[in-house]
Amino acid sequence: MIRHIFKTSTWHPTETEWLRAANTLSESERERISQFMYKRDAKQSMAGRLMMRSCFAQLSGETPESFHLSRDESGKPYIVDPSPSLSLLSFNVSHAGDYAAFAASTTAKIGVDVMKVELRRNTSVQQFFSHMKRQFTDFEWQKIRSPATDRGKLVNFYRHWCLKESYVKAIGTGLKFGLQRIQFDLGDLENGICKSTTVSVDGVLDLNWKFEEIFQDNHFVTIAMGNVEFSPEDRASVKLLNFSDLVVSEDPLSDKFYFASFDEKKELP
Repeated sequence: MIRHIFKTSTWHPTETEWLRAANTLSESERERISQFMYKRDAKQSMAGRLMMRSCFAQLSGETPESFHLSRDESGKPYIVDPSPSLSLLSFNVSHAGDYAAFAASTTAKIGVDVMKVELRRNTSVQQFFSHMKRQFTDFEWQKIRSPATDRGKLVNFYRHWCLKESYVKAIGTGLKFGLQRIQFDLGDLENGICKSTTVSVDGVLDLNWKFEEIFQDNHFVTIAMGNVEFSPEDRASVKLLNFSDLVVSEDPLSDKFYFASFDEKKELP
């Protein structure tokens, strides 16, 4: 199983890096990334695509730019006409805050979500929660609201939200699946890692699903895995990647304006 994260907030790509990255993608992928208003969003999207293609290249021996990607009805990416070595691969990508995350497996259904623990500007925790009331069960809200501090409540909220997102992404329905049908019973985070959280669907405990939660640098990274076994004692093996770890095109995109248009954007709103 592959679990990778990339810290996009500290990645300041050179012209050569950005153009090599761009040349790894399809024209439609490059166009989509160019539409982002801010560098943060463009870097997150680029990193997610590069982690996918780098994984495919490493597993298949093909070049990273050779894969044709599309999206299903729920927006989940998939490989069009995959080679035999990739035909059973389940993979997912997510990005938020300072990170992009990617997970893949040939033996399990995979969903991944990453979220930064933060509160929107000019919003109280109570106001924020009031807009999300229908997304959690009464049992989950009790757990979310149990800490004495607003910070603790926010941590529990984003932990639950990451779990729900990762699960619905793994089953391929997206948020169309009624989120109150899913209920999580949280395990203990030890040194920022938990592998003992369980899920019930329509009131029935489903032990076919395992969840790997990592809390670091004020972000949750959660991986949902269907039909997989691992020991709760196993340590998480999420790998932090740098640009040099990725398999990208050796040749930069010839259109230098593609970097110039990226470089003139503001980093954040």
